[in-house]
Amino acid sequence: MTDIDSRPAHAATTTPAPAVAPAPSGWGDPFPLGLASFGISALVLSTVMSGLIDPLATPAVLSLALSLGFLTELVAGIIHFQRGETFPGLVFTAYAGFWLSYALLVQFYGPMVTADAAAITGMFLLAWAIFSTYMLLAALRTNLTTIVIFTLLCTVFYLAAFGAFFESTGLGHLAGYLLIADAVVALYASAAIIVNTTWERTVLAVP
Repeated sequence: MTDIDSRPAHAATTTPAPAVAPAPSGWGDPFPLGLASFGISALVLSTVMSGLIDPLATPAVLSLALSLGFLTELVAGIIHFQRGETFPGLVFTAYAGFWLSYALLVQFYGPMVTADAAAITGMFLLAWAIFSTYMLLAALRTNLTTIVIFTLLCTVFYLAAFGAFFESTGLGHLAGYLLIADAVVALYASAAIIVNTTWERTVLAVP
């Protein structure tokens, strides 16, 4: 808006027009969206992995895997890339791919495997464990909350992978319980970011 001192002299004697708020520019922070999408999807999946809910409830997990885990995380990741934020952009777009591939594997391609099903499932999980490991190395330059999220996630993938290789229900259940903890941390971080942003002060601390 033009400064009042730069107006013609006669304009100073008139009532200034009401200020018009500028239209929002740029992108909002998609980080709490991505964290919430991951946290909700992981929380529901973890209740099945841990044995707290019967595996027959898996189709409900797949609905979240596709709508939140895949689609919403993909949106969050793309916005991060648009903002020039490579680390969270890669995090959310890559794990969006995980949720999509997980849903496809469980619903369509897994039942088609007639040999070495445990081995290929283990390799699927181990590949994601390796990816999560080097993302953890990058996360070491962020904050404690992000480090905790990736530390738990790496452990979940390694336990689930070896649980699949050795067909160990115990390792799979342990991975599920750790995923519950990981989901809770992610949801807390999402809540803290959006609450603190809305209140314009620190209401929930993010270490």
